[in-house]
Amino acid sequence: MSVAALQAPRLAGAFATAFVATALLWIPLTILPIVDGLLFVATTHEVLRDMGLLILLAPLPALLLALLAVGGYRLSRRVLGEARAAALGWSLLLLPLLWVVARQFARMGWQWLRAVVDPGLELPPALRAAVLIGGSLLLLALLWRLGWSRCLAWAEHSLRQGLVPALLLLATSLLLVLLQPPRWLPAGSRPEADNPPLQASARTAPPVLLITLDAVAAADANACDPASTTMPSLARFAQSATCFERFYTASNFTTATTSTLETGLLPWRHHANQPEASMVPAARAHTLPGQLRAQGWRTHSLTDNLLASPRHRGSHAAYDSSWLVETGLVGNLYRKLATRLPDTTLPRLLATSLAFLNVGEQWRETESPYRSEAAYAQLVRLLQQEQGSQRPQFIWLHTLPPHSPYLPPASTRYRLLPAGELERWDQLLPDNIEYTPAQQPLVDKHRLRYRESLMAADAALGAALDKLQASGWLERAIVVISTDHGESFQQGFLGHAGPHLHEPLIHGPLVIRLPGQREGRRIAQPVSQADLAPTLLDLVGAPALPDAEGRSLRALLEGGALPEAPVLAMSLERQSRFQPLAQGQLAVIAGDDKLLLDLASGQSRLLRLSRDRIEQARTDPARSAELEAQLRARMPAPR
Repeated sequence: MSVAALQAPRLAGAFATAFVATALLWIPLTILPIVDGLLFVATTHEVLRDMGLLILLAPLPALLLALLAVGGYRLSRRVLGEARAAALGWSLLLLPLLWVVARQFARMGWQWLRAVVDPGLELPPALRAAVLIGGSLLLLALLWRLGWSRCLAWAEHSLRQGLVPALLLLATSLLLVLLQPPRWLPAGSRPEADNPPLQASARTAPPVLLITLDAVAAADANACDPASTTMPSLARFAQSATCFERFYTASNFTTATTSTLETGLLPWRHHANQPEASMVPAARAHTLPGQLRAQGWRTHSLTDNLLASPRHRGSHAAYDSSWLVETGLVGNLYRKLATRLPDTTLPRLLATSLAFLNVGEQWRETESPYRSEAAYAQLVRLLQQEQGSQRPQFIWLHTLPPHSPYLPPASTRYRLLPAGELERWDQLLPDNIEYTPAQQPLVDKHRLRYRESLMAADAALGAALDKLQASGWLERAIVVISTDHGESFQQGFLGHAGPHLHEPLIHGPLVIRLPGQREGRRIAQPVSQADLAPTLLDLVGAPALPDAEGRSLRALLEGGALPEAPVLAMSLERQSRFQPLAQGQLAVIAGDDKLLLDLASGQSRLLRLSRDRIEQARTDPARSAELEAQLRARMPAPR
C-alpha cells in the first residue's frame, strides 16, 4: 500500500485541521443532545454564550492533537521512512477525532432505539465493551480496505476546507462571550469585617447546625424508633430531640429539594427543577442564610455533592463560605470548575464534550468515592477557624452517603448481604431507572447494600455528634438532621429523581433539637421541607422570609400544637422555567390521604396511606375534588 501521496504534517496545517474538526464536528455533535435540556434552565442567549465559551476552548485540544501528530511524525521518520511516518502522524491526529464522531453517532442512534423500543433497554457492561471494541476494529478494517493513506489524505483535505467557517464560529463565540462575560468566583471565605453589623436580636442567638444526608428514605432510616438498626446514632440523638414521623421533601432529587430547604419556596417558585438548574434570581435573594447574614450572622455551607452546593444553585452570595468537600472522584477538576463558574452551563457542556473519554469511577471496583468522614472533618476545621468570632454561626453540612453507588465501607459491608453479590461497581444496576417485576429480587439486594451504606453514614454522623458534644458546642446549638429526598426500591423504580412521587422518594427523616433539650418528642402530623427555613428563622428571632410557602414549626418543637395543613411535593423535571406550569406531577398530602395530579393529562389519583406508609388506591370523588382544588389554589400565577 503506497502512502507517498500524503504530505508530512506541519504544525500550522495540523493545528488548522484539528481545530476545524474540533469546532465543527467534535463539540457540536457531543453537546447537541443536551442543548434542548439546557434551554429549560437558561435563556437562549445564555446557552449560546456558554457554547461559545466551549468553542473558545477548542484550540487547546486542537493544539494537543497537532503536537501529537507532528511529534509522532518526527520521532518515527528515521525508523519508518518519510511516507509511513507522515501516515502515522496524521493517524495520531485524525483517528481520535474520527472515533469521537463515530461513537457519538452510535450513541445518538442507541438513544433513539431506546426511545422507540424500550426506555429501560440496557446492555450489560461486558456486551457494551464488546460492541465498542468490535465497532472500532470494524471501522479500522474498513479504512484499511479503502486505502489508509487515501482516506487520511481525503479527511485532511476535506477538513481544511472548513477553516473559514470554523474561524467565523470562533469570532462569533468571542462576540457572544464579550456581550455577557461569565463571572469567575474565587475560592475562600469572606473576612468577618465584610459582614453586615450585628443586630441586637442576633447577639444572644444560638448557633445553628443543619446536617442533611443525601437520599435517606424514612422507612429505611427508622430514625424515630430507639430500636433502629440502620441509623442507631440518629435514633439515639432523637431521644432528646423532636422527631417528625411524617416529614415530606418538596421533590425527589437534590437540586430542587435543597433549593426549597434554603428558600422556603416550592420548586414551582424557585424553578431549580432540573439537576443542572439554578434558582431564579428572585429566589436567590429569598434565602435562610441570606436573612441570617443580613442580621450579622456568619453563614457557611459544606458539601461533597455538587448539586447541593450553593454555588451550583446560585445562592452562594448568602454565604460567607461555601466549600466543596474533596472526594475520591476522578471528576474533581470538573467539580471545581463548576464552583468557579456558577453562572454558566460551561462545566456541563465541557463534561459532555469529554464524555467519550469514559472517565468514570468504576475503576475503584469495590469503593465509593464519597466518605462521610471527610465532610465532618471539614466541619471540625471550620469550627476551629471560626472559634474566635463573636457572631452566631449558621452551618449547613450536606454529605452524599448513603447515596449510590451502594458500596459500603468495610465497617458495615456484608452485615445484611453476604459476600459474592453486588460488591463491585459494575455489578450494580444504573442509577435512577425503571425496572421490571422480574428484577425485584435483584433490587431487594440493592436495598440491603443501601442499608449497609446507611449504617456507615450513621456511624460517621454519630462520631461527629459525639465530638461536638464533648466540646460543649453542640449543647448550645439548634441542631437539625434531615435529608434532601428519599430513595426507592419498589413500585418499579430504583433510586430517585424521575417522574414519581411515591412515599419512599419523598418521605424522609427530620430530627430537631433545641439548645439544652432533654425531653424527646414524636410528631405524627405531616410537615414539609418548606417549613424548615421559616422554623429556623423563627427560633433565632430573625425576620421571616416574606414569600415562604412553608410555616414555622416552633409550636410543635416547644410542646404545643399546630393546625394540620396540606403538604405539597412535586416532580417538574420536564417543566421549562420559561413556560406556564403544564408538565410534571404534583402531590398533596392531607392527613392519611394523598392525591397525585399529572399536569399534562389533568388526571389525578387518590391514595390512602396506611400506618406503615403503604399507598393504596382509594375512590372518593368528593375528597379527590377537594384535594385537587387545594392544590390548584396554591399554584403560582403564570409569569
